Amino acid sequence: MSRREKDPQLETDLGRVIVPMLDMSFQLLFFFVAIFNPGKAEGKMALNLPATGQAKAKDLQNVDPKTISDANLEVPSDFVVVVSSHEDSFGVSIKDADKADKVGEVRGITPQNRREEIGKLLDTLREKLAERYKAKQEKEGLKVTDNVKIEANKKTKHADLVAVMDACLRAGYTQVGFAPPPDFQQQ
Repeated sequence: MSRREKDPQLETDLGRVIVPMLDMSFQLLFFFVAIFNPGKAEGKMALNLPATGQAKAKDLQNVDPKTISDANLEVPSDFVVVVSSHEDSFGVSIKDADKADKVGEVRGITPQNRREEIGKLLDTLREKLAERYKAKQEKEGLKVTDNVKIEANKKTKHADLVAVMDACLRAGYTQVGFAPPPDFQQQ
């Protein structure tokens, strides 16, 4: 039996191959860490969140985890922006104590035109909110409050909800809160 001899050119030292890849990966990591510059407004949205309320049990042993907490904590707001989102439609209306004004609705949304169509509708929403804010400023003067709630159904995508919040902020409202969804059911 003949024994094959190993060819020294075919053998490679794995240490020689891995070291340059590790060096390159650490250089790329350092590059992206060094150039990272978060935006000034990133993570600095003022939200109107409900208060924690008062404790109903004096001792920890008296707490019943099966009881349903208060879902309707009332936070005052000027009006509510109602968002109705479905797979192929998106609608927005403004509801205050007197009535609900329909801003608009987009039907036949596809993934390709979703951002553009909803963007047009949210521009209209921003304009109507800005008009309401200016009218309220003229009426109340310096004591104007700028609280808005958003009521969105369960099918609303997170990106669309953030876009509605952005429209409210761009219209001049700084306190944006949330109302329970209309399809919320306590069990």
